[in-house]
Parts: sequence; structure tokens; C-alpha cells
Amino acid sequence: MTASLYVHLDTTSNTVVTQGFTPRDFYHGITHQPKNILLLNASSDQGEFEKHTTMKIIRGYAAITHYFDSLHKNQSLLDKRWIDFTELDLLRELTPLEISELLYFGHMKTHLYSPFFYKLQNNFVFFELEGGVNRTYYRYLDEFYRILALKINHLSLELLNSRSTFFRKAQPVEKINIELLKTLKEAFKEGVLIAIDQSKLMKNELQIPLIYAEDSPLSVKKINYNSDYLLGHLIYHKDLASWTLDVEDELLGIY
Repeated sequence: MTASLYVHLDTTSNTVVTQGFTPRDFYHGITHQPKNILLLNASSDQGEFEKHTTMKIIRGYAAITHYFDSLHKNQSLLDKRWIDFTELDLLRELTPLEISELLYFGHMKTHLYSPFFYKLQNNFVFFELEGGVNRTYYRYLDEFYRILALKINHLSLELLNSRSTFFRKAQPVEKINIELLKTLKEAFKEGVLIAIDQSKLMKNELQIPLIYAEDSPLSVKKINYNSDYLLGHLIYHKDLASWTLDVEDELLGIY
């Protein structure tokens, strides 16, 4: 069954709380690939021990690719928490205070000061929360919008072709311009459910409801899809191979 996506954005700390995304969605959507990863889960049995921080690290492109593939294949690998870093030598220059800050960050799953460390030069911090919810810090928010665009494209392609007849050729879906999704920034700051599982195919249009979902994906269960919580629709025009937004809530700064 095609899933829905939840997005809640905090532009102050560049944090995005999401539901419906996999580790593979993240890894294949970003452009700044991690060079190395510091695991913030002390009980992790993955990675190699780094004695200066007394934490586990994963080094190099091949090992990191394997790590994300293993997360995708084995959903039982729970409590995923990590931060990327650029150079091992700089990691080993962290002071005891900086290490304690990282330990706090990993334990509480929220930042005390800046989530981006000068010595680490990290672009991301990732925490798995409860109920399939993730909290990710992005140095560059465009990385998230690329992940979101690819995920919507994938789910829409899956949905459209599941409704095609057996003998029809698979229908391609044009990629979404991330600039279109960025116009939803003010709505994302409130919390939005992209209800792909409630999509309707009207003639040549795939209409995906966008629903205000407060600050928690759990609140979505209480929402009537036909209620005043509806912000509008993300629409794919099959005949034009293009995407548009039809959003009416001017209070959220969407036009």
C-alpha cells in the first residue's frame, strides 16, 4: 500500500521531523554524501571503536553505503543515531567538553547548542524516534527538499502504475522541481501530512491532499481528511507531465 508522508520543519535549527521515509530514501537523495559517520548510540554493534571519543565510527564511502543498505534490509536495527564528520584527525582534536556535548546530543536526541560542529564539519545529524518518526538536522535544507521530491515521485509512480491495466505500458512521472516544494515552507513549519494514500485520479490529474497535522504525526489519526484541516492539493498533470500546487490557506503564507 502506498504510504503517506509527514513533514514538520524548524528553520531555526534546520531540523526536519518526518515519517514515511527510509534510510535508503535519505542516502540516495542527498548530494553531500557523508565521508565518515560517528554513531551516537553507545550500544551499537556496528562500526569500529574510536578510543578518543570512546564511540563507534564508520569510515569511507564503501562502509557507509553498506551501513545504509543494512539499515534498509534489516528493520530490526533500531535506535539509529549518528552524525557525520569530515576528518578523523579533527575528530581526535575534540575536547572533553565537546565530547560531552556530543554524548548529551546522542542521549537526549536534541541539540543543546548548535547541531553543526566546527571540528566535525558535519552536514547532518540523524535520530530515529518512536513510531517510525525521524528527526534530521540538515546544514543545507535543499538536501531535504531533494529527498522529499524523489520520495513523492517514487510513490506517485507506484500509485499511478498500480492503477494501470496489466497490458498498459508503465507510466513515467515527471520529477518535481524542489522550488515548488519550497513554497510550502510555511506550511511545513506547522506540520503537514502529504496524504498520498488518499490521492484521487481525476481524468488526467493525480490530486494528492495536503493536510495540516499540527506538530505531531500521531495527531494525523484524529484528522478527518475532508475537514477544515485540508490545506489543498499537490497535483500531477499526466497530460502535461508537470506538477502544480493548489493551496488556499493564505494564513500560512502559501499562494
